[in-house]
Amino acid sequence: MKRIFTKFSVLAFLCFLFNYSAFAQQITVKGKVTDGGDKISIPAVSIQVKGTTTGTQTDANGNYSITAPATATLVFTYIGYVTQEVPVNNRTTINIAMASSSQELEQVVVVGYGTQRKIDVTGSVASVKGEEISKQASVNPVSALQGKVAGVSITNNGAPGASPLITIRGTGTIYGNTGVLYVVDGVWYDDISFLNPADIANMSILKDASSLSIYGIRAANGVVLVTTNRGKKGNAVVNYNGTFGFQSVTNPVKMADATQYATIINEIYASKNEDLLFKDPASFGKGTDWYGQILRNAQVNNHQLSISGGGEKNTYNLSLGYLDQDGIVKGNNYTRYTARLTSEFQVLKPLKVGYNVSGTASNSKDIDNVIFRQMFTAGPVVPVYYADGTYGDPNDFGLGSGAGANPQATIDYFNRRSKNYKFTGNIYAELEILKSLTFRTSFGGDFSQAEVRSYTPVYKATNAQRNETSILGIDRTEDRNWIVENTLTYKNTFGDHNLTVLAGQTAQRNKNYFINGKSLNVPYSSEGDLYLSLGNEAGRSILDGGNLQTAASYFGRVNYAFKNRYLLNASMRADGSSKFYSNGNPWGYFPSIGAGWVISNEPFMQGQEIFSNLKLRGSWGKVGNAGVPTNPTQRVISQKVVMWLILMALPILVSLLISLRLYLSTGNVVQELILV
Repeated sequence: MKRIFTKFSVLAFLCFLFNYSAFAQQITVKGKVTDGGDKISIPAVSIQVKGTTTGTQTDANGNYSITAPATATLVFTYIGYVTQEVPVNNRTTINIAMASSSQELEQVVVVGYGTQRKIDVTGSVASVKGEEISKQASVNPVSALQGKVAGVSITNNGAPGASPLITIRGTGTIYGNTGVLYVVDGVWYDDISFLNPADIANMSILKDASSLSIYGIRAANGVVLVTTNRGKKGNAVVNYNGTFGFQSVTNPVKMADATQYATIINEIYASKNEDLLFKDPASFGKGTDWYGQILRNAQVNNHQLSISGGGEKNTYNLSLGYLDQDGIVKGNNYTRYTARLTSEFQVLKPLKVGYNVSGTASNSKDIDNVIFRQMFTAGPVVPVYYADGTYGDPNDFGLGSGAGANPQATIDYFNRRSKNYKFTGNIYAELEILKSLTFRTSFGGDFSQAEVRSYTPVYKATNAQRNETSILGIDRTEDRNWIVENTLTYKNTFGDHNLTVLAGQTAQRNKNYFINGKSLNVPYSSEGDLYLSLGNEAGRSILDGGNLQTAASYFGRVNYAFKNRYLLNASMRADGSSKFYSNGNPWGYFPSIGAGWVISNEPFMQGQEIFSNLKLRGSWGKVGNAGVPTNPTQRVISQKVVMWLILMALPILVSLLISLRLYLSTGNVVQELILV
């Protein structure tokens, strides 16, 4: 019995000694985490003892403290920075300078239904980061792309709140809708003026048929993919971004003053052997500067406030925006309010769900676009007002119909206001079935309502500007759209082989309703209480209507890369649209194929310093346009259009002949021909 007790005593002593030794090896490690480039402290950096659940975060000043074994390894993780693993090696102070992962992120390009490494892209895709967009004080996200992407033309008409016209590599179609398709977080739109530029994380512009064909019947004019900001793990971060500025006319046309104008008019009359219109041109002096009377330096106020953060299993981002933009024409104004909320939850290790919701409300005081023509044609000899307060009338000066309007009267009596409300959003889920196989499903849509209310009172300003019967017009439209998408993505690497296979299905429904009403003899109300029922019943008319469009789609894509040198991309999409149903074949098929050779990765290119990245690529694809009238049969092209097409095709034919000659003379196959 004594012997047994001794054995157990020795065993207990050894266990105690082991536990004491292990306990003694636990040390407290402190330090600070900073940005390797800017040398500033980084808060909310996740620090974990590798292989355990023990962890902590840096405080607001980037400092941390953690208890860990002396032989442990600490893992430092933060969104946007390269993850670092640092052995403790009995150290009690470990300061870390984290390297930004922006260079790694720049190598990833957002494409249709996924992402690709930039080196693997065989189509023409341009990417613009949200940081570049936010640097420009633009009130519309499309305007922020101006001058940043080759092959993309953006034209602004200058009206506050108006959407710019964007064309990608020229006009994509000669019939139907010529606008590009915008895909915001998986939801399709024709316009993104409702989106605050500060909410954008990335914009990708798909420019060639190979990259576009995955969007089938909506891709003929190009596609712009928009990814909005997401929350990041860590403490709540509050950001404010505000701008204040002015808009003004640049390079205005130099107009004649009143004396010069009267002199020129007299010369015209003299050339026709007619009596001079103005006896003493010098008596008018400078006259009226209609540019200065109508135009102004317009103020622009834009403010955005966002709050983002998250824990170990969820992230969030909330942003609020306010825009107040005056037009360069006096009286023109646009106001917009935006709110956006995104959140993501890691429900289970293989399951992630999230949602994006946004709301936009805007209203504007509009102008009659004829005002710009009137500014050019109004005679400077005509005063804005006479001494008695009435409007200066061009008819009193013998001026013809070309100068028969007072621009100030046009502004004063034009009364039209526009209101727009839009609610958008989507909910999605991602399930990692296997390590290399992911299923994603999403449901999104939007509801919008727009109203334009215009009123013309009874008035007489000049001989040509008068109205005998008041008119009230109300135009209202509603859009209700939804889209469901399901994709299955397989991504894996086998030695030197990189393979990504995508299969997907989409269903869409777009419903539009409109009502237009007009009423005569509606009395004026200074409070703005104007209703159709206040007018004469005999002068009242109402027209309503709408349309419904549905579509079903199936698509697939294969991306393959060998040794990061030889690339292959192929896709196919089948679209069935109700717009073509009565033709007996509502389905369209849109294949594409692309190939690439990364020459700079070849062994014989190693050591050279001329090219950092040299790639030869070629692609072909087919796209369509569903933005046409319902059930079209055929489009007759006039002789003028045919001649225009022939002239446009001549440069292409010449280029093909040159390429063929080069092929016959050198034996080299021309891989890609880009015409700008």
